[in-house]
Formats: sequence, structure tokens, C-alpha cells
Amino acid sequence: MNSAVFPDARHAASARLDQCRKGATLRVIGLLPQSLFGSNDEQVGLRLKELGFLPGAQLKVIGFGLFGGDPMAVQINGTKFALRRAEAAKICVEEVTVTGGR
Repeated sequence: MNSAVFPDARHAASARLDQCRKGATLRVIGLLPQSLFGSNDEQVGLRLKELGFLPGAQLKVIGFGLFGGDPMAVQINGTKFALRRAEAAKICVEEVTVTGGR
């Protein structure tokens, strides 16, 4: 993951969701500003929160559109969503280490 995207030390081991690979299990850290949405950025962030993209929520990257483009499919809280890459770029995540239990 690219720590250069997040100069803040708190986000040193994090990435934007749109940068993550298929099959990755991730935890949401927070939402980032996305200038592409302009004055609607806050509304897009609110909608993502309403869908469950809240700090601490775990998600899995299911796949990507044709040639790795839009949309990208993720599963969070048992529900599958298709997000545009611009929306996914608002979501700051960290990889979750999955350990074998029992």
C-alpha cells in the first residue's frame, strides 16, 4: 500500500479503497475529501456513511469492471455494493490480517 498518499502518520499503513487488489480484506479508517465531486463531496461522503462505510467496518474487494475499471464491487456488512472508482477513492482503508482460528 502506498503511504505517500497519506502524509499523516496516522494513515502511514493505509490506502484508498480504489488502490486495493481483488480479494483484499480491509477495515475502513475514514473518509477523505475528493475534489472530483466539488460542492457535492460532503453529500457523497454522507451517502457512503449511510451505506455502512464507517470507521472500523470490515469489507472485502470482490472485483472490478471490464479491464479493471468501473465499477468496483465490494462487500460490507453482508451487502454487496458497486462503487465508482471516484467514490472508492474517498474511502481510506487498512488491510486486515486474516488469521486461522480454532
